[in-house]
Amino acid sequence: MKSIRLALALGVPLILSLASPGLLSAQDAPEGQRPVIVERVDVRGNQYLPKDTILYYVSTKAGSVYDEEVIKADFRRLWDAGFLENMSVEENDTPSGNKVLIFTVAERKRVQIVDFRGSKALTKTSIEDKLKEKEATLKLDTFYDPSKARRAEDVIREMLKEKGRLFGTVKHEAKTIGGSGEEVTFTIDDGPKTKIKAINFENNKVFSDGRLRGEMKKLKQAGFWNLSWLSGKATYNEEKWGEDQELLREHYLNAGYVTASIGEPKISYVDGKSGLFKKSPVKWMMVDIPVSEGDVYRVGKVNFEGMKLFKPEAVLPVFKIKDGEVYSEKKLKKGFEKLRDAYGAQGYFQYTGFTKRTPDRDKKVVDLTLDIQEDKQYFVGKIRFAGNDSTRDKVIRREVYLTEGDVFNTELLKLSIRRINQLGYFKPIEKAPELGPSAMADDKIDVTLRVEEQNRNQFTFGGGVSGLEGKFLNASFQTSNFLGQGETFQISAQTGKRTKNYQFAVSEPYLFDRPITAGIDLYKRKIIYQTYASANVFGYQDDRTGMSFTTGLPVSRFSRLFLNYAYEVVNISPAQLDPNDPLNFSTPTISDSFLIEDYGKRRESRLSPSLVYNTVDSPFTPRRGMKLTISGQFTGGPLGGTLNYMRPDIEGVFYIPHTRKTALGVRAQFGMILPYSSTAVIDPVTGRSSLPFYLRFYMGGEQQIRGYNIRAVGPREPSSLALVGGDKFALFNAEYYFDVFGPVRALLFFDAGQAYLKGEKIGFRSAVVSTGAELRFIMPVLNVPFRLIYAINPNADPLFAEKRTFRFAVGTTF
Repeated sequence: MKSIRLALALGVPLILSLASPGLLSAQDAPEGQRPVIVERVDVRGNQYLPKDTILYYVSTKAGSVYDEEVIKADFRRLWDAGFLENMSVEENDTPSGNKVLIFTVAERKRVQIVDFRGSKALTKTSIEDKLKEKEATLKLDTFYDPSKARRAEDVIREMLKEKGRLFGTVKHEAKTIGGSGEEVTFTIDDGPKTKIKAINFENNKVFSDGRLRGEMKKLKQAGFWNLSWLSGKATYNEEKWGEDQELLREHYLNAGYVTASIGEPKISYVDGKSGLFKKSPVKWMMVDIPVSEGDVYRVGKVNFEGMKLFKPEAVLPVFKIKDGEVYSEKKLKKGFEKLRDAYGAQGYFQYTGFTKRTPDRDKKVVDLTLDIQEDKQYFVGKIRFAGNDSTRDKVIRREVYLTEGDVFNTELLKLSIRRINQLGYFKPIEKAPELGPSAMADDKIDVTLRVEEQNRNQFTFGGGVSGLEGKFLNASFQTSNFLGQGETFQISAQTGKRTKNYQFAVSEPYLFDRPITAGIDLYKRKIIYQTYASANVFGYQDDRTGMSFTTGLPVSRFSRLFLNYAYEVVNISPAQLDPNDPLNFSTPTISDSFLIEDYGKRRESRLSPSLVYNTVDSPFTPRRGMKLTISGQFTGGPLGGTLNYMRPDIEGVFYIPHTRKTALGVRAQFGMILPYSSTAVIDPVTGRSSLPFYLRFYMGGEQQIRGYNIRAVGPREPSSLALVGGDKFALFNAEYYFDVFGPVRALLFFDAGQAYLKGEKIGFRSAVVSTGAELRFIMPVLNVPFRLIYAINPNADPLFAEKRTFRFAVGTTF
């Protein structure tokens, strides 16, 4: 019986044995001789893999012409499929002179259990997440692969190093369970924790060890006050050192030490113990960093290389470097960043620039060659949007300043992202847009802006109680992105013992698909305020019914001009309050003489123009930008009504990023009211104009001075100490933000403000001050900021405000 045998196992080379070296394949058969046929192909040894699955990789079938080379290729293809641990193929002759092929296989074992044991520094969840991130997961019910298990070991070792466990070990063991299962166990020994005990520098004379340690941002000596125990900066790894090494080099370069070098650290270990209460073994790391400082160099010749788009004499001032001054790497970096913006605005978004330094060690002068690699100019291909499941493409596209076919202007792309973030429809876009080659042309770039929708629909139904509004029930629906088309829509109703509010409002930011704002607001509001006069508890009712129309036009990229017309009927009337109501005296008092004089119905017809410049990057979690608003109200006169006054207002809001997680926000606002015509006439009896008290300025509340109640701050009558309201006001707010995680933001605040009578001088000494801390978080369903405020009022009058208070609020201060 003639036979051919091929055998292969894991780690064993391919073996070919021929029982008959002279065996002919079909193509070698002499002319006229009948070819040898494969009558049958069998599989032996398979337990779980179906025969058809194995034979799928074998091209030789029953009825095929026998060919040794084809069989060898089939053998290799089946082995490369990866699900066999051992295999062989043999052929046997049949009585008819044909062949039978037999594939004998041993299946690889499948992973049934993966376990991680022994580690306290790493959790099973953290290990699995990291293995998934590094694509090193041993998936269940897949074939066991020792190389993948060793790869997982490497990943776990790196995790231990990140935790400061440089002496940790990891090994795995595979154990057979059942007929073909494999249990893979990773045994982890954390080893002692490694912390940096000391960072010392060698050969440094210009800068002290402390100064150089201060320049290092990723590595710190273990200590309590530098918060290294919280930030993990006392843990050493090569990646952290690489970043700090570059920072140290830059520090010397910024001081003119062009030839300075920072060597690799010499690391030694000392056994010890660490811990505040419970001492645990630790390997203290001593880090000694060699430094070669060299001399200070001054700027010599400055040349440009590779720059064609701009002229050198026009670009050189951007770098702010002068011949003969001490070399500074910081100036060059800032210059290259500004040049990047200039190139990006012209479509050269792949521009790169770097400095070639040629120091003259004798003259202590360094010649500079600014190497500019412009690449080619690119144009905009297709602009696409992803993630906007509810919002229509056109709502986003109209905020994008790039146009398909135009020059790919990176500055306009940045402004477009800022404008989209200002909408508030999506979570802030933090990642760069996806850029890819366009099928339209080689010099075109397709842009994909990926957004993540956030709920802009607010539906509320419930009730509550407050010192101002008493008990109430309310229901409302509000959205700033109605049906995904960008319209603002609101309908609400509230009823209670002291309040009745009804409102319907709709606004369209792009009327007729043009940047024209149009809106209408219909409302009816009634609220009963309490007051105290002549030792009696009573109140007054403020009842308003009105409507307003708004329109707006863009003035520039981030500026809009608005015009609002409103007609309102205001009725002030007496209202008796229950003297036993526990909510009484929670709002400030107003002079009873003002109330009695101001009872009655008034009609206001007013026109309110405003100009708004807004570059703030996010409506709820801002970090950068500014908002400037100049507005005014002109009431009465030719517009009709019973009141005549003007009310100018100016407000400036500024946000300045500080670090990656912190920012500063500042607001300053000033307003005044100027009665004219009949409203300005002075009553000889009272000595006051007929301007009603509700139009005067009263300060306080979470949107002005956080530690004081609404309408609790303002000028008072000397005798009764009742509020009389101001003719002008000044307000200042400052907030320092800490972005904790996700939608949670903590902040420190300082508020100062006051309302003043006509003729009174505005000054900080007369201002009411409130300071404290606030925790602010975005509710995922309602998508509005909820606020927990702790306020300290250092100059509070104990008759009208507490020295310390805790408040809950919704929204933002500015």
